Formats: sequence, structure tokens, C-alpha cells
Amino acid sequence: MLRDVRRRQGLLAAVAFLSLAASACSGSSASAAPSGTPTAPGGNSGSSPTSAASGAGLSGAVANLSVVSNYKFKMTLAGGTFGSLFALLPVGGSTGNAAFTVSGMIVTSPAQAADITMGSFHIIEIGGYDYMDLGTGGFVKTPVTGTGLADSLSPATLFSSSITASTAGSYQLVGSESKNGVEADHYQANAAALAEYGSILGVTDATWSADVWLAKSGGYPVSVAIVAKATDKSVAYELSFDLTNVNDPSNSVTAPTNITGA
Repeated sequence: MLRDVRRRQGLLAAVAFLSLAASACSGSSASAAPSGTPTAPGGNSGSSPTSAASGAGLSGAVANLSVVSNYKFKMTLAGGTFGSLFALLPVGGSTGNAAFTVSGMIVTSPAQAADITMGSFHIIEIGGYDYMDLGTGGFVKTPVTGTGLADSLSPATLFSSSITASTAGSYQLVGSESKNGVEADHYQANAAALAEYGSILGVTDATWSADVWLAKSGGYPVSVAIVAKATDKSVAYELSFDLTNVNDPSNSVTAPTNITGA
């Protein structure tokens, strides 16, 4: 039992720092660009977008996502602060620039619930309780207090930490296309915003790109990709997610029955 408690404390610490790691993107404006000058998406430094439309609509994307009934997601986190963060995980942690995947389902109505897989961990939140399988096949049940684990690991949290109301205007509309089966407007961060990402996150000598797709109907983020590639083309940093099965009646979360502790 003590072993389970210690492992759960390790997970809680890692999840708590996850929000802090993501929020680094929303820090104050950088005083200088990283030593490896970022290029604009497509490889043309400072190139003009195909549309001058402001990305101010991105600031309302999280609110729009909160009124979506349910969705499935897959999220990839790698490099930067995430590497040291996931080394804190007591089981199956990722280190360095290795990618770490978080996937699952979020239900916002008629009642909040979530079913999330994070490495070797399985987290279910429903009915005011967190159920955590720490890799043993059984779940530990605890009441949700404050911000639940599922909230900390949701695309909404990562999006709001990375693209704030003040930085949304640095994204510009570059076109419209189908993304994850949804008609979406495609936004890209401008060169100044890319330089700021690099400086704030401390990822130098890298080429940055930042893309967001907002659903034309509903205005919620369908896909996000903030990526830095080193000179050898390896991924130095990544925060990305894709939403699918939005407002799907078959999406549902059920509390587990194999409870091993509390």
C-alpha cells in the first residue's frame, strides 16, 4: 500500500509540473531571439502569410472547446521542459527529447468525465473521483480536489497555456482545409512569435513552426502543432494534439470496478 501511495505521489508531482511546463509558452515577451534564428513555416524567414487576417479568434478557442459535448484526442509532448518532467514519473518515464504520448477521451456534458492513458498509467475521472491505474492493473480511487488530474492533462489546458489571449494575435490565417475530417481554418504563428517560443522555452539552434486548425463550425481547436527541429532535423521540442470523434454519441466513460486501494 505504501508503495502505491509513493507512486501516486510521483504521478501527482509530474502532472502538477506538466501545467507549469506548458505555461512556459505563455510567459512574458522574450528580450532576444534564440541563437538559431527560427524560420517561418514553410522555411521562408519572415515570409508573408497568404492572408493578413488576425488570429485573435484563437483566444476564444478553449471556451468553444468547453461546450463541445465530448471528443477523443491524441497528444504528443517532447523535448524542452517535458523531457525532465516525464523523468519524474515513477514508471515508464521518458527522458531527453523522446516523445511522450497522452491519449484518451474527454466528456464535458451532461457531466464531466475523462478516460486518459499516459504512458503506462491509466486515469479515469468520473463522478467526482479520480481512478488511477499506476501500471498494476488495478485502480486507486481518490476524490477530485481542485483541478483534477484529467484537467491537467487535457488538450484544453495545454492549448490555453501555449496560446493565450495576448499571443493569439501573432497567429495569422493562411487558408482553410479539411483537418481530422472537419472543415477548419488554418492559422500559423508569425516569425516574431516563433522567435519568442524559442527564447522562452530555451530551445536554441532550432527551426520552429506553430500551426492551429480551428473548426469552421464551433471554433474549437481541431489540431495544434508547435514544433522545433534541430539542425539535424531531430525534434527538439513538440507540443501537438489532434481531436477526433467530436460530439460522438458513442463516447462515454465508465468507472472501473477493479479498485485496489483508496
